[in-house]
Amino acid sequence: MLKRFFNSISQKPLITLILFGVLFRLFIVLFYQHVTIFPDSEGYIYLGRLLSELQLSGYVGERTPGYPLLITLAGNNLTLTVFFQLTIGIFTSILLYKNLLLLKFHPKPAVWLCLFLSAFLHVIFYETAILTEALTLFFMTLAVYCYLRSFMENPSLKALLFFGFVLGYLVFIKPFYIFLPFLFYGFFVLKDFHFRQIINKRILIFIFPIVSFLGWSYVNKINTGRFVPTTFYGYNVAQNCVYFAEKTPDEFKTIREIYVQHREIAKKEHSDIAMSIWFAYDDLRNATGLSFIELSDQLNQFGKTAIQNNPVDYLKQVLFRSWVDFWKVDMYWNYHDFKVPYSNKVFIGIWYIQMAVLQLLKIIFVVLIPFQLFDFFTRKKITPEFVFSMIIFCTSVLQAISTYGNNSRFSYPFESLMVIVVLLYGNRKGYLPLRKH
Repeated sequence: MLKRFFNSISQKPLITLILFGVLFRLFIVLFYQHVTIFPDSEGYIYLGRLLSELQLSGYVGERTPGYPLLITLAGNNLTLTVFFQLTIGIFTSILLYKNLLLLKFHPKPAVWLCLFLSAFLHVIFYETAILTEALTLFFMTLAVYCYLRSFMENPSLKALLFFGFVLGYLVFIKPFYIFLPFLFYGFFVLKDFHFRQIINKRILIFIFPIVSFLGWSYVNKINTGRFVPTTFYGYNVAQNCVYFAEKTPDEFKTIREIYVQHREIAKKEHSDIAMSIWFAYDDLRNATGLSFIELSDQLNQFGKTAIQNNPVDYLKQVLFRSWVDFWKVDMYWNYHDFKVPYSNKVFIGIWYIQMAVLQLLKIIFVVLIPFQLFDFFTRKKITPEFVFSMIIFCTSVLQAISTYGNNSRFSYPFESLMVIVVLLYGNRKGYLPLRKH
């Protein structure tokens, strides 16, 4: 009986993934029954409402429209938005399965790996939150599918344009991802390098990402006078200086004193120190009389000056805080808002076990990065696991350089790739017979 059950799972993988995805999500939703709202959520909800009204005049440019469009499609109904995200999560697991087959995994371990990765609780709770992560994960998984399907071989123009659209929508969700098409293109050029292939038809993948980045920056230019994808830029730069904010010249005395004051309060109250600039926001606005955008400009100058004057402190910040935090595992839920009493205690017990497993796998991935580099320089071969490793590593470095705070959220869309890389490396070394020869 049990053998027949396990055989049916491998024989009907898509039905299995859909059934598991639906039942697992229903099970958690019945206990939680809550749409999770975080401080970031308000900006997405507000822009979603503006998009539904087709009225962006005067918008201050805090967010990009990639995720708010999903809220708009849900009629600005947050419960329906969560339903969409839960549905997208099931499609993500199906795409993940297809990616494993393209990586030549045997179907049986491929479906079990998908079930394993889909069973992590934080996957579902990201889908119940008004945050970008569930949508980002879907488009990141779709980008990997496009890459594996044809990019390194002889893709059609249609396939390249679709790949470019996927990358462009990722930029629409988070402008930070503008670097991705450059990496994908660069890895192709490196493969069997020849000067004649430096410029080739794959350059088409740049069209949508550049249009997304520049197009939304132009909208912000019209509304705010700043040609930037998001007007958060100054606050992000200032966050990197939280531990050495006092080491700035007197021209920034007001910002310096208020910032440091709120940092010390955050320390005493055991709050998230990375968020000190946001804790200080109201006091900074009152003391300076500046608007949100004008204050962003000032904080941008403040942050750049602090970094230029304290490069060692900045390097420590990037390496030992921001970069290290990228590799952590986090959960985004409202622990005390479960509808069924005491169920939160059961779920957090399960999560602690899952978190330990996932954290171990991420540590193994980090340890394998230098081995991946060594293999590349010795074998002179561009493999999918090398591409994935370098994309994730570059993401971790760029994220650490650009801002500090919630860095673990930026690693979430890459967690399944990290696990896959660990397994691919184990397979190549002969430890795990997961792939077809």
